[in-house]
Amino acid sequence: MRKLLIGPALTGAGWIAGSYYGAQAEQLVHKSPDVTYEGVSHALDNMPQIGTTSFEGGKPVPFELKVDREPDRKLIVHMMFDGREGGRTEIDFAPQGDGTQTTVTARAHAERAVLTEALAGTSRARLAYAPDWMLNLLTVRPLLQQLAQQIESGEQTSIGGMAEQESQLSPDEQRQEQEWRQYDASRPTTNPNADAQRFMNGASE
Repeated sequence: MRKLLIGPALTGAGWIAGSYYGAQAEQLVHKSPDVTYEGVSHALDNMPQIGTTSFEGGKPVPFELKVDREPDRKLIVHMMFDGREGGRTEIDFAPQGDGTQTTVTARAHAERAVLTEALAGTSRARLAYAPDWMLNLLTVRPLLQQLAQQIESGEQTSIGGMAEQESQLSPDEQRQEQEWRQYDASRPTTNPNADAQRFMNGASE
């Protein structure tokens, strides 16, 4: 019974947190838009562009990383699984002040049906059901922070692992992450957006 109560409560908390954090991640970089854009673009170019997934417990699925570019202004990253888009991230670059700084805004969106099929039976299966705001909080935001540090210091830009990214979360963001993990461990593999909507509808009756 306790787990049955924890799941909906944390799902409702997740929706509230989502409205607080928003559906995007932002990072101020103390470099011009052209330098910032080049750094992020270079990091994407250094990622595997095509291959086959090797998630534990699942069947290999062909993947491809495609990037649409609008120099110094926008990047759209498409993650393809077996020819279908499983998710995309839109990254915008806006000059600040006298043009020596840049606000980078990123919005991640997952295609649930494609991810569910691609990750079925693997150790990453539950990732297919994470709401977009959680992807922005746990993956995109710390990734932008990591890239900003590299760009500002003049380092070669690269995208690190999830553990390195999560270590850069603030205490409040880490709390939200822990709540999500607690809920995720206590529920069956279902769609949390649908669960949350049912929970919120029931609370309003």
